[in-house]
Amino acid sequence: MIKGKRIKFAPIERKHIDNFLKWFNDPEITQYVTMYKPMTRDMEEEWFDSLKHKENAIYFSILLLDQEEPEKIVGNCAIQDINSKNRACSCGITIGEKEYQNKGLGTEAMEMLVEYGFNTLNMNRIELSVYEFNIRAYKSYQKVGFVEEGRKRQARYHNGKYYDEIIMAILREDWESKKTN
Repeated sequence: MIKGKRIKFAPIERKHIDNFLKWFNDPEITQYVTMYKPMTRDMEEEWFDSLKHKENAIYFSILLLDQEEPEKIVGNCAIQDINSKNRACSCGITIGEKEYQNKGLGTEAMEMLVEYGFNTLNMNRIELSVYEFNIRAYKSYQKVGFVEEGRKRQARYHNGKYYDEIIMAILREDWESKKTN
């Protein structure tokens, strides 16, 4: 189990599927992710069952460390597309419980995920993408140390308008120098 100041990572469990269904069928949440189709329980259970076969991905539930609600799930995160030869991967997080959004938990989760990627998985590069209208996430990723590397112009259609998809990454050397400052 990986612990931060206010949250911890735990393996995703079947009991979390109800939370995932709630989050990933909510347009306020899905506007920031690649999903756009409604999720059924069967689809989510099939995805959960497929995790045991994914050799190049690691998924976590994000739980509160709060003593009053020690198993309260507030989000999930993943390191995916792990390329051992190049020591590179991608990552992503979702804080699905709206009452816990905009409280710094996403930044804390990303810091923990990056540390896991560099210290446990021995990655050299971790990347992600974010839509330009997701300003809160963009600023959070910058705070962690991610830098913008490029844009896929008009790659996301949302509410009648096209938006850029921003590619961001952090290198081990960037992260290590940020830790010492």
